[in-house]
Amino acid sequence: MSDAVGGLGSRKHLAGLLACLGVALAGCGATSKEVAIQNAKPGDLLVEVDGSRVELVRAFAPGIANGLHKGVVKVTSEAGDGKGQMYETTAICSVKGEPGWQAYDNIYGDPIADLNAKRAFPVKDRWQFLFHFDGRTEKNGMLEPSGWVSRLKDNLCRKGDFDDT
Repeated sequence: MSDAVGGLGSRKHLAGLLACLGVALAGCGATSKEVAIQNAKPGDLLVEVDGSRVELVRAFAPGIANGLHKGVVKVTSEAGDGKGQMYETTAICSVKGEPGWQAYDNIYGDPIADLNAKRAFPVKDRWQFLFHFDGRTEKNGMLEPSGWVSRLKDNLCRKGDFDDT
């Protein structure tokens, strides 16, 4: 009788161990999912590309029909110190082929350290990218071209993978 009980106990122990291992492995494989800007709230992941993560810190204010203004995002990268850099960011989106609209999407930002600090204008560290519909990209400022900028533009302008039309 003790062999039967011991055998049953061992099986329960093994089953419990396997269940814990399954949960642990499932958690290891889980990755955060990018959230489209229209559904995002502070803390949500907007973009993850090439080892960089862009999270929403402060919601964007809608502007004219094609703009999202002064939202704050935090960019962290695998190569960085893990603290990340915040940017107050604006995106002015266009529509290809529409008369009177620009032939590019425009995204720009200012590095910030404090959400509540007053900023001088113009900001000397501002960066800007113009993504022309013919494939050219114009860059102004100190920020080097990176996959996260283009992907964030797609999310903010609801293009590419984020197109919900």
